Amino acid sequence: MALDRSERLTLALAAAFLTTLALVVAVDTLLAWLAWSVAMIAVAGGALVALNRSKPAE
Repeated sequence: MALDRSERLTLALAAAFLTTLALVVAVDTLLAWLAWSVAMIAVAGGALVALNRSKPAE
């Protein structure tokens, strides 16, 4: 069973989220939490835009 593009992106986002979350928990500084939250919002928003973008007409 092959995964389509959106499923692969979802898995990559989940892995990146959990990995970076573990790093931020280990560092546990205000600046790390702030940077992580801004980055995750940007990454999730970018993924939504990329997946919902219209395909160009051929």
